[in-house]
Amino acid sequence: MIARRIALIATLVLALPAVAQSQARTYSVKKDASSLTYKLKHKLHEVVGKAQPSDGKARLLPDGTLQVAVRANVKDFDSGNANRDAHMLETTDAARFPIIDFKGVATGVKPPTSFPAKVPVKVKGQLTFHGVKKTVEIPMTVLFKSEKQAVAEGSFDISLDAYNVNRPSLLMVKVDDVLVLEPKLVFEVEGT
Repeated sequence: MIARRIALIATLVLALPAVAQSQARTYSVKKDASSLTYKLKHKLHEVVGKAQPSDGKARLLPDGTLQVAVRANVKDFDSGNANRDAHMLETTDAARFPIIDFKGVATGVKPPTSFPAKVPVKVKGQLTFHGVKKTVEIPMTVLFKSEKQAVAEGSFDISLDAYNVNRPSLLMVKVDDVLVLEPKLVFEVEGT
């Protein structure tokens, strides 16, 4: 009788990780620990600006589908130069298009069984910037620090021309068309 109870308890305890993995997990972005960085090149220098996301969620479904939504306020990007940042707000029409928004999906994402562990992920989705929506693919590395926390980092390029942004110039030379975006997003399981 006692052996049966112990066997039943052991079976239930061993089955808990499988049950936990068979349920969808919703993560919220930890804003103060996350950043969205842009890099822009001109022949004379490189500009780097950062902002914290204003909102972000990720949902990992039992079938390995990862749904991600992240947004940031254009006005929150800071390059360390107030004049440059004011010009960036004009150039990007921040009054008309105040939000940068990304919504995407990755498939085949399996959370690890031991921690910490890195998982490569390709997120495909829609990036809305300057009122223009374009499909992008973002290669990312997700570091699962624990069952309750993950850090997603990546880097991808967009074309300012493709988003109808009039590229600013310095000494009559326009900045490069390529804008590098580097998200570093810390996610925590909701309800913990």
